[in-house]
Order: sequence, then C-alpha cells, then structure tokens
Amino acid sequence: MLIEFTVRNFRSIHDTIVLDMSPAQNLRRLPGNSFATGLTAQPRRLLRSALVYGPNASGKSNLIRAAAFMRNLVLNSNRKPVETPLMEEPFRLHPETRNAPSVFQMIFIVEGKRYQYGFEVNRQRVLGEWLYEFAGARNLILFHREYQAGQDRYTVQSDAGSAIRDALLVMPEDWLALTMLGQQKQVSAKGISNAYEWFFLKLDIPLTNQNELSATKYFMQEFGHEWLMDFLKAADFLIDDVIIQDRIDQLPDEMVEAAEKNLVDFYFMMPDIARKKLDFSSKNQIKLFIDRFFSGITGTIKMVRSDPVTGEKIPFEADMESRGTRQMLALAGAWQKILMNGQVCFIDEIEDGLHPRLARFLVEMMHDPAINPKNAQLIATTHDTSLLDHRLLRPDQIWLINKKRDHASHLYSLADFDIQLKKHETLQQHYLDGLFGAVPMVRKRRLADVMDALATREQTP
Repeated sequence: MLIEFTVRNFRSIHDTIVLDMSPAQNLRRLPGNSFATGLTAQPRRLLRSALVYGPNASGKSNLIRAAAFMRNLVLNSNRKPVETPLMEEPFRLHPETRNAPSVFQMIFIVEGKRYQYGFEVNRQRVLGEWLYEFAGARNLILFHREYQAGQDRYTVQSDAGSAIRDALLVMPEDWLALTMLGQQKQVSAKGISNAYEWFFLKLDIPLTNQNELSATKYFMQEFGHEWLMDFLKAADFLIDDVIIQDRIDQLPDEMVEAAEKNLVDFYFMMPDIARKKLDFSSKNQIKLFIDRFFSGITGTIKMVRSDPVTGEKIPFEADMESRGTRQMLALAGAWQKILMNGQVCFIDEIEDGLHPRLARFLVEMMHDPAINPKNAQLIATTHDTSLLDHRLLRPDQIWLINKKRDHASHLYSLADFDIQLKKHETLQQHYLDGLFGAVPMVRKRRLADVMDALATREQTP
C-alpha cells in the first residue's frame, strides 16, 4: 500500500512534488474508491487510484520515470558498473540544480506497519539514506546514513543492532543500504526485509507496449488463459481464443548455460518470500526452471477467430492486430498480476491506443472490491478527459501537472479547488476550458501569422 511518493530535482521536476494517496478529509463521495489500511493511526484509508493530467511535455512521464528509477536503484544499485554515474538526470534549467543531488522517498504499509524510505543521490555517491518503521507508538530508525563531506565519511544510526551499524559503515558510497541489507539476510532485520520485499514484489511499473506480450505469454504458461479470455470478452474483443505457436520446449545447452550465469545474481537479488517458491537445489532444477521460463516467452502469440460461415478457427498473428488490441492483450497479464498480488502500479498513458470505455474499464476494475480484494493501487498518467467523471473519480484522485515559466513541473490536486458543479456542468468541460490549468495554450493565430509571412516571402521577387 502506497501512502506517498516524493521527488525533487529529477528531469523536469525542480522543487519537491508530492503525490499523496490519502483521501482528502472533507470528501465523502465514492467511498468504495478508497479502502481501510488497518492502521490505528493516520492514514486509516487510502485511495485505490490516482490519475495525472497535463499537457504534452508537462512532466507526467517523468513522474512515472522517477518511480521506475527509485525501484531500479533499490533492486540493482550493487550491480551498477563502477564507471556509470549513479544519478545523471537532474533538473538542467537552473544553475543551482544542474549539479545538485536528487531526492526520492516513498511511504508505504507492509504487514500493518508504516515505513518511510528515501535517499538523496548525486552522480558519484549516496549522500543520505533513511528507513523508518512506525508501528503504533513504537517508532524505529531501522537505518539512517548521511555523508559528511568535510570528513569524507558517513555518520550512521540504527535501532536494529550493531551488525546493521557495522554494515552501514563499510557500505560502498554508490550502493544503497537497502539493496545490500535487503539481499544479505544474515545482517538484516525484519523491517528492512519488509521494505526491500515491498519494492521487489509490490511496486510494479509494467511496460505498456508489445514487449509486455512476453509477460502475457509467461502468464498463460503458468496460470492458464482463462483469466485472459474472460478479460478480453469483458472488454468486448471478438476473440475466441489466444494461443502460442512455435514454442521452444527444449533450449540448447549453450542458452541454458548463459542464462544460469545471470540467474544466480537474480536469485540472490530476490527476497526470501520469492526464493521459497523456487527450487534451485540442483543443476537439474535450475535447468528445468530456465526451460519452463523461456518456453513461456518464446513462440508466437496468435488470436483465434471463427469463420462465421464454416465455423473454422482461424489464427491471426499479433502484428496483424490493431495497436489497441495488442495494448489490451499486453495489459491483461499485467493487470492480473497487479490485482492478484495487491501491487502498486505506476503506468504511463493508460489509455494509449484504447477506446475511452476500455480505459474506464481498467480504472473501474481497480475500484471494485470484488475484483480488487487485495487493494491494488493504480497511479496512471492520461490524456483521456472522459475519465474526468464525478461518478468515477473523486477530486482527490485527480492530479494535474503543469510547467510554468521556470520550465519546471508542478504537481497539484483537484481537491485543492472549491468545485461546485451546476446542472449539466462536468469536470471534463471545466478542465478543457482551462479552469484548473494544466492544458496546452494553443495559439493558432501565431501559426497563421507565420504562414502569412511565408506566403509574402514567396511572392517577393
């Protein structure tokens, strides 16, 4: 469960922006769009979704990229080549930020406890990193380290024991402590493991393009395709079946050996809960896993339709389908995984290639407790203004991002506005009319003037 995501000095994000999934205190509409956290302290409820609107080049995608960067660094900071900069995308359009550090923080809930984790990094090193655990009246500093430039060393704190403090003191300057401690259980603590597992298992940023079809193939291999067909039929796609043809059932030995080398690193990156589901006790078990995994993602995925005259089943390759069909097929596996595991999903342009009713269908699934009993959460950017419907979303689920004269992205919530809709007025209409900002200022007259000038130039001898 995600409570809050904070970013500063990343790409188009200059000053601190905060995406808060806590419901606004003064709003009572659509109670089903939020769920109980089980905490005795605030927040007692969280929102199931948040949609981010804004013009092109406003920074919407950078919000998603920031979440992806944070997750990737948590899972892989110890796998980064030494010569690769740790952080290379600060806000470039201000002299003070081009070489300033960037800050990322997430506050989330695991097993009834609230965790606050974040870090501050520049190109060379981790300047600060912190993980706090809040459980009722009991608060723990699981670890906190801060670089002291004048002394060229780190000061460290930890209520989790001397082994954690000792590990922090010898941590490489360009590694995150959560990466190292989360993967090396012998010097870790339960709260640290909880935080690492949340980033590994609960935070998901799926690819929304045809590459994600490989995940759908693997999903079909592992869990069957009943969900996939129900999903496509519920979305009114005239597809009778989905099959995988020309699948490789047995990999060449050289491919298995190459995969084994990377699998060892992948295995030790996994949290305990994921490792327990795998049996790598022998070389034969490893080969079996690799064969099963690659047989799931190789081959050609095809959609099957019935000839209305003969009833014959005719397969169609994925590249013969529309962009929207491929997008929906790609999202089917991702959506099942998100809902089944109660994950937090960040996705860019959820409506990409989809009819507005299908984008609404995806959001409504997140809001339905019968379909989403594990309280998965969706944070998505979109240009689909048909989703700006007070029957679908509360104002605190709608976020707006815009750039001002400083070229920096500014994020704010629709809940900040005092909205009084009159009869026949809609949120969509108000947004497109520019009452909330975060819409492109189209200047057609300027283009007409340019065309007039070009025409005049052509007529000049």
